[in-house]
Amino acid sequence: MLQANTAKKAAMSWQILWFLPHVAAIYVIVQFCTPWLAGWTRGRLLPLLQMPSKSSSGFEFLFSHLFVFSFVPAFLAGLVNARFKHKVAEFVWMVPTTILAYKLITFPAVTSVFQSPSSSAFHHYFGGGFLIPESRDWQDFWRIARSNPDMMRGMSQVSFTAPFYAGLAYSAAAWVSLRTGANRKVIERVKEWEKQKFGHRDSLG
Repeated sequence: MLQANTAKKAAMSWQILWFLPHVAAIYVIVQFCTPWLAGWTRGRLLPLLQMPSKSSSGFEFLFSHLFVFSFVPAFLAGLVNARFKHKVAEFVWMVPTTILAYKLITFPAVTSVFQSPSSSAFHHYFGGGFLIPESRDWQDFWRIARSNPDMMRGMSQVSFTAPFYAGLAYSAAAWVSLRTGANRKVIERVKEWEKQKFGHRDSLG
């Protein structure tokens, strides 16, 4: 009985230690995978489908579709958790959600009737309607970054809103994979396909 309790506590300790790497994975996805996926979609996928982007710049396209480009890669990464069976992955959404909630609560309040609705916290962290021109060089980029309010608002959403989206997706995928074995089924199907394709070739050789 004592050994069982000790083993259970040790397993729980390891689960807690894995919490930080899972949280870090969310922010890595947002910082690297999200902009890459947006650029690939705009530059490769949409032209291939003969659906050119209507956005005037890459940043405008990224910010306008931030939910999709942060949710999808995080969800796929969360499915991988089925291999490791880390239950703490289901709770990583709490960290970016807490940070975003703090930013919303502490956002400067509208103090004048002459201020536009765009001054609201919800619009700042969730609103769309970005108007950002394409930069010609680095000097032009930094000029836009300093002077364009939509650019600053978009970067705020990348820093705080996108991790919130990614955290929800990652945790939801971890929950689904741990309870349904969805990831295992996908892996098994891929292995069967590889066996049928390459196994058939080997038999011919």
